[in-house]
Amino acid sequence: MARTFSNDPLLKFKYRVSIPGMPTSMGFNKVSGLKRTINPVSYSEGGYAHEHKLQGKEKVEPVTLERGMYSGDTDLYDLYRNSLEDSDTRTTVTIELLDKTGAVAHTWKLAEAWASVWEGTDFDANSEDVAIEKITFEFEYFEE
Repeated sequence: MARTFSNDPLLKFKYRVSIPGMPTSMGFNKVSGLKRTINPVSYSEGGYAHEHKLQGKEKVEPVTLERGMYSGDTDLYDLYRNSLEDSDTRTTVTIELLDKTGAVAHTWKLAEAWASVWEGTDFDANSEDVAIEKITFEFEYFEE
């Protein structure tokens, strides 16, 4: 069978993140934590030597975004501060995985998301690495 363009797997470095109210040019060098789990519910019934396992509610994990820090740019920190100061601050964060042509291949929408953690860079006088900041979003479900 000949290898074709459509048989190539997607590349994990071609993605886009959109956060309402944030500049569209804001790029992230890493996204982690996209995880969905159906929690099992155990049910014991008389006459059986084992527990029944039933499907419970879906649980989602926090998602963390990382990017380089820029002089004078406080966009991510401000996003965190908004969540801290207003518990009603909710948004939908969209993550899109792109194919080789730049077309959207998969989309994840983090519904009812709010910034729960902002993390600044570490400092190392012996390093030439870029300063990285992280923001973590809690959210309620994946919007379909």
